Amino acid sequence: MTDLMSGDAGSPRAAPARDFDGLYKALLQAHPRDALQLLCGARVEGREVVLDGPTEHPRQRSRQCDKVFLVERNDGMPVDVYHVEVQVKRTVDFEERMVSYWADLALRYRRASHRIHQVVLWPMGGGYPGRFTRDRARLDYRSINVPGDLDPATLLASPLAVQVLEAMRRRGMNDVLEQTESGREIARKNREQGLEQGREQGRELGIEEGYVNAMRDLLQATYGDIDDLDALAQRLAHSDNRGNIARIVAGATLAELRD
Repeated sequence: MTDLMSGDAGSPRAAPARDFDGLYKALLQAHPRDALQLLCGARVEGREVVLDGPTEHPRQRSRQCDKVFLVERNDGMPVDVYHVEVQVKRTVDFEERMVSYWADLALRYRRASHRIHQVVLWPMGGGYPGRFTRDRARLDYRSINVPGDLDPATLLASPLAVQVLEAMRRRGMNDVLEQTESGREIARKNREQGLEQGREQGRELGIEEGYVNAMRDLLQATYGDIDDLDALAQRLAHSDNRGNIARIVAGATLAELRD
């Protein structure tokens, strides 16, 4: 997953950094539990996760945190406040801004009932080490360089892998998926899942209809929501079902399948 998330910085086809920035923020918003646990190392098992609102003061909009989550405990312990920043490259004032974010959070969430955790995700790598000192002040936060600090096997085995695949497709980042081994692995797992669902449908609906449904699921998992999805699934399933499945798994293009 690491190469999928970071892309190939030297490739002319790599997605712009802002696409990765938006991708992470979208995943955090849509799937906060999985994202916090797998990307940020947060402990959220069996606990409610709430996405909090903007944290900026009225005339300080430039100081708004990316995402803030409240994770409540049931044992009377303080609520965990997770502040997550997505930063694609270093800036000279970034660590000072982290101090400012912490101060805003500390003013908003009382010390006796909240614990503040700050996490920075660096999709392109090269992040600050996570410890800032100046004068007599010090701030420690968790700094995660995605290309090196995340475990690909854990991410590929998680529900978040499919969500990453779909989010990248929706953002027009298929070229990044095609460039990376992890992207191809996620696609393969997604195809297998689609095939298994199709087999189950086949047992329930009858062999012929099951073939069509399995082909449709496979096409959708591989190429997304294409305009002629139903018609193409019908044609491929009825003409040479096994052969066409093999072609798709081998990486055939839509143009080749439509010929």
